[in-house]
Amino acid sequence: HDGKLDLDADFGSSAKSGADGAAQTSSFLGLNAFKSLVAGRSLTREELEPVLQTLQGRLIEKNVANDIGTKICESVLSNLLGKQLGSFDRLTATVRSAMSDALVRILTPTRRVDVLADLAAAKAEKRPYVIVFVGVNGVGKSTSLSKVAYYIKRNGFVPMLCACDTFRSGAVEQLRVHAQSLEVPLYEKGYGRDAAGIATDGINHAKHMGYDAVLVDTAGRMQDNEPLMR
Repeated sequence: HDGKLDLDADFGSSAKSGADGAAQTSSFLGLNAFKSLVAGRSLTREELEPVLQTLQGRLIEKNVANDIGTKICESVLSNLLGKQLGSFDRLTATVRSAMSDALVRILTPTRRVDVLADLAAAKAEKRPYVIVFVGVNGVGKSTSLSKVAYYIKRNGFVPMLCACDTFRSGAVEQLRVHAQSLEVPLYEKGYGRDAAGIATDGINHAKHMGYDAVLVDTAGRMQDNEPLMR
C-alpha cells in the first residue's frame, strides 16, 4: 500500500466496498456515536472522551491490545480537539484518517531490520541468531517460520527449527514436516515440557553444532498476556 491502511478491509467486511464498506466499518467501530458531536461548534475533551471510550472498547473486541487502542484514541483526540466539523461524514473521515495515521506510526519499525546482516554479525561472534515467532492461534506462525528458514538457507546460512509449542497437538509433527521439506535440522523434546527450557537447550545445541540461526516456534498467545509473552 501507499503508507495508508484500509480500515474497511481490516475492520469491516471484505465482501463490501465503497460506501457500504465504510458504513459497516463505522458501525463496527462505534463511530456512529460521533453523530452526537456534529453541532457546528468546537469539540471539547469532555465531549470526546465518552465516545473515545466506546471506540477503544470496540478495538479491544477486535483483539487490539489495550495500550495500542489507547494510542489510537489519543491520536483521534488530538485530531478532533477544538475542531468544528459540520457534517458526520467529515467527522468520521477525520476519525478514520487519524486512526490510520496512528496505526502506521505504531507499526513502522523504529530501526531498519536486516536479517541477513544481523545473521552475519551473530555468526562473526560465534553465536546463533535467534528469532522467536509469537502470535494468537491460527495466524500462521509455523508457516511463516518455515518461509523465513527457507530464506535464510537460500542465502547461505544454516537455520535450525526449534519446536517449543508443547501444548497444541500436532505442532511438533507439523514443524518436523517443514524441517524435512527444507532439509534443515529440528530440535524438539515432545509435549508437556517447559517451552522456555526447550528454547534455551535448543539455542545451546545450535551453538554447539555451529548452526547460524534458531527459529523458535511457540504456542498461541495474546500479545497483551505479559507472563506468556515473557
